[in-house]
Amino acid sequence: MIYAMSDIHGCIGELQKNMEQVDLGGDNRIVFCGDYIDYGDSSYYVLKYLWDLQKKYGAEKVVVLKGNHEQMFLDWIEDYRNIYSDGTEDCRTFNDWICTDFEYGANTISTFISKQQMDFLNQIARTCSMETISRETVQMILSNHEKLIWWIQQMPLYFETKSQIFVHAGVDEEAGEYWMWGASDNTLLGKFPATKGKFYKTIIAGHVGTCSRDLAANRSYHDVYYDGESHYYIDGSVYKGGKLLLLAYDEEKEKYYQVENGRMDIINPFDVRLGLDRNRLSLIHI
Repeated sequence: MIYAMSDIHGCIGELQKNMEQVDLGGDNRIVFCGDYIDYGDSSYYVLKYLWDLQKKYGAEKVVVLKGNHEQMFLDWIEDYRNIYSDGTEDCRTFNDWICTDFEYGANTISTFISKQQMDFLNQIARTCSMETISRETVQMILSNHEKLIWWIQQMPLYFETKSQIFVHAGVDEEAGEYWMWGASDNTLLGKFPATKGKFYKTIIAGHVGTCSRDLAANRSYHDVYYDGESHYYIDGSVYKGGKLLLLAYDEEKEKYYQVENGRMDIINPFDVRLGLDRNRLSLIHI
């Protein structure tokens, strides 16, 4: 069995609940498809949980891919790791990450530093620029979690089996079986809109909420989206009141299931005519 989750976004409770339904015995493994931070209250703790899980079971059984939110976080750290020799600073990723959604960025930062460090940042915020605050914050994070940051930097961008590609956002499908040759980080981490249709391998991705207009086009739909061809999307918008989806693939039966509340439901192609509750067929209780 291969399990998959994506877009946890700081929701540690939902992650732990899903993992209670995951069996990593035998040849079973799990692939996490990125976006572990931002929005929720426990960004650091989600990363630490996944890091510890991988150390316990090994990188072959626990595959942790990078998402665009991890990359923005790393870019911000890299920008403020050092001051340029002339004293100027590049605010590009500051604007890309922190200023895109300041509340959630600050919430993420708070999980990486101590209360005393946060109090210090709040104190200097009265007189210092945001660039200075960012530089101080980065030094704190690196001092506290240097090994964890290194682990995030080493996260792969995709995971491939004989019949599948697990990725955060998507691949260049126009290139067919040569997609890897021109696989840019921008595509793997941020492809938008979501692609549907036939591809020579099955794509399992997050990044785009299954409720979005490109997929189910229904704000109340938070289950796995299968296009009936080659794409399974598994971002259930957990941080917006949706679900943290858990996908399972039975390698012997070559069937995909959504695992939820102690049962495995076979995943049917999404059909808007069926209504939200009839796009899955309950098959197995676990």
